[in-house]
Amino acid sequence: MNNKLKPALMAGGLLGLLLVLTVLVTAIPALGLVGCCNCLWPIAAGSLATMFYVRNSTTPATAVDGAIVGALTGVIGGLIYLVIGLPISYFLTGVEAIDMQVRQLTPDFPLSGAVLLLIGGLVGFLVFIVLSTVGGLIGIPIFEKRKGDTTPPPPQNFGGGPGGPGGYAPRV
Repeated sequence: MNNKLKPALMAGGLLGLLLVLTVLVTAIPALGLVGCCNCLWPIAAGSLATMFYVRNSTTPATAVDGAIVGALTGVIGGLIYLVIGLPISYFLTGVEAIDMQVRQLTPDFPLSGAVLLLIGGLVGFLVFIVLSTVGGLIGIPIFEKRKGDTTPPPPQNFGGGPGGPGGYAPRV
């Protein structure tokens, strides 16, 4: 498995779980403000995936590595949200409530509540990718403490191998 995909799968799975739990919790009217965490979860998951990647990487991680791992995390978490969280939101919220709110603002709005819910889910998916990428970029300076190339230099031939000491052939 790709060394960037494994941390992204772990953190993306956690992100998807947190997003689905947030959908379930926000159905309770007193806990509606918990939905604000939907912007915090992707940043935290992107940073977490970067931490996993840095721990298992043999070379120092760069900002590009953090961005890639963070974006993969957002894609995985967003897909889980689209497949599981959006249908739950559809059944808990009800399309009629969304449609009624839209019709109060603009009575002639051409889209229905179900279409708006789907568009909102797709926009949320893209926002999760962007925020997870930001989290991955934030995680690099926090978790990567190695500087430059830490691989040891290649051994030098001090033993006088073929050709004598220093690699020069003796004169005859």
